[in-house]
Amino acid sequence: MFFDKLRAGAQSTVSKVILGLIILSFALAGVGSYVTQPKAEVAAVVNGEDISAQALENAYRNERARLESQLGPQFSALLSDPLYVEQLRRSVLEQLIEQRLVDQKVAELGLYASDNQVRDAIRALPEFQVDGQFSNERYQQLLSRSGISADQLRDNIRQDLSRQLLLTSLVDSSFALTAETDLLDKLSRQQRDAEWVRIPLSDFAAQVTLSEEQVKAYYDANLARFQRPEQVKINYLLLDTHSQAAEKVSDQAIEEEYQANLKSYQQPAERQVAHIMINKGKDGKAKIDAIAAKLAAGESFAELAKTESDDAFSGEQGGDLGWIEQDTLDPAFDQAAFALTAVGEVSPVVETNDGFHLISLLAQKDGQTKPFSEVRDAIATRLAKEQAASAFYEQEQRLAELAFEFPDSLDMAAQELGLKVISTDFFSAEDAPLLLKDPKVITHAFSAELREQGMNSEVIELGDNKAVVIHVVEQRPAAPLEFADVESQAREQATALKTAELAEQAAAELVSVWSKGEQGPWLSAHQLSITELSTITRESEQDPALISALFAMPAPKADAASVQQVTLNDGGLAVVKLNKVTTPTDSSELQTQIQAGQSAIQGQREYQSLILALKSSAKIKYGEVAASPDDF
Repeated sequence: MFFDKLRAGAQSTVSKVILGLIILSFALAGVGSYVTQPKAEVAAVVNGEDISAQALENAYRNERARLESQLGPQFSALLSDPLYVEQLRRSVLEQLIEQRLVDQKVAELGLYASDNQVRDAIRALPEFQVDGQFSNERYQQLLSRSGISADQLRDNIRQDLSRQLLLTSLVDSSFALTAETDLLDKLSRQQRDAEWVRIPLSDFAAQVTLSEEQVKAYYDANLARFQRPEQVKINYLLLDTHSQAAEKVSDQAIEEEYQANLKSYQQPAERQVAHIMINKGKDGKAKIDAIAAKLAAGESFAELAKTESDDAFSGEQGGDLGWIEQDTLDPAFDQAAFALTAVGEVSPVVETNDGFHLISLLAQKDGQTKPFSEVRDAIATRLAKEQAASAFYEQEQRLAELAFEFPDSLDMAAQELGLKVISTDFFSAEDAPLLLKDPKVITHAFSAELREQGMNSEVIELGDNKAVVIHVVEQRPAAPLEFADVESQAREQATALKTAELAEQAAAELVSVWSKGEQGPWLSAHQLSITELSTITRESEQDPALISALFAMPAPKADAASVQQVTLNDGGLAVVKLNKVTTPTDSSELQTQIQAGQSAIQGQREYQSLILALKSSAKIKYGEVAASPDDF
């Protein structure tokens, strides 16, 4: 896949090389479809054009990687649901279909990104930049290591840019009416004057006294609130190589490892070269021969690269490709470059897949081997990890065998491997011990198979050289808790419910009397006071629920007050009376921003409308692989 090739080519220094190629649009589709040869299987056929099963696979892998990076362990849990995986694959396929429809529309309209646009887009990709500047050396190395030619890359970028032209034309042609944005501008700056009264729940809680019979009645009516979840009690063995004394790696082993892998510690020879490239064609060979003759006549290599080379990127730098290592470029180019021995020497004409080249040596560095003292600690650390991993693997295999051979107990496995059987008390899936909170452990612990058959689980890997085998000792099904055990909890809930009912009654009474202008006596009787809210805006620092309700209330009229009960964000109650609404009559500088925002929203709507229209008129046939998620 294109993505994997570029990532591998960049080695450890670049992990997201190709992401720059998809920042323009449709990242979901991935770039695997750019270069992967289609197979016979198809995921869908869109207006006669195939979307290959491999293209779907590449896009699905890319989306999985993105979601895993974004959601972490939560995504791993989602993947255990076959229905979710199927829906994810279907969503990915729909995105690929939409992309193909847009590409077909782009071709129909004859939209085409210019050479300058393509060139600027490539130079702007961060994967090809060093210290914020485009590096031709980096550009050549990554393309070579990925197996992608410069022409392929340009075609891919041109396709993305051409597609973006269509999307941009939709957004740029969208607009919002001045009258609409003017109204939104004024509404956004609207101010409201109001009064409000908080209804303190504590005042009503003191009025609530419940008998045991009332609390029991609440318990009986709300048994679902007092459920004890399913619980299990288990024994388990923990295999953890990190808890065991690490075997020291001998000096002899470290030395032998160094000698056996000297090539791994060698800094390869490098050459700084420049080239002049001419694309292949009917007169390509003649052009490069003519340039070779000019060089032989004494003309400047750098000047000819600037004026004659078809590689515009390096041509601007006099053909300089920067430093290259052996075996990183096209074999023919690589061989010719490293055959040069004197600075200023120029190679004969070299033919590669990209074209014809003349190569000049600018500088060279000899290969070096890192001394043993410099890499000793790193080798020792790696060998220690390998030893620990090897010991863990052997013990894990034996643990699996013993747990299977003696399925009704963990004692034999513990005895042979020198492990301790650890017993837990009853726990639910929500309050499992920290070590056992792994989703895989929870799934096994509460599985009907282990419970009913009384068998040991398989070895469950926890990562980082840790694994467990569990044995369910006892299970308690979910059941209502006894009233005596939860009486205080039930009383608290029943009291809170009754308190809320009394507060709701009081709030309704206040709304009624305040609407009539008769709130004074009621407030005095309840020892409550009114708080003024003056020139409140949508951004005022008040309870968000209060602000939301206040700006949703109708403006007061001469014969109808605007009064409303509000539930605050902290769960409390309040009654609000809106007195005045002040809407600005002049426009502000915000109108321009609002208009831009509304235009963008409209552009998104029009894009979705385009997609729906293209789909409705398209002939789309789904292949069998579209509905068959594979297990990775």
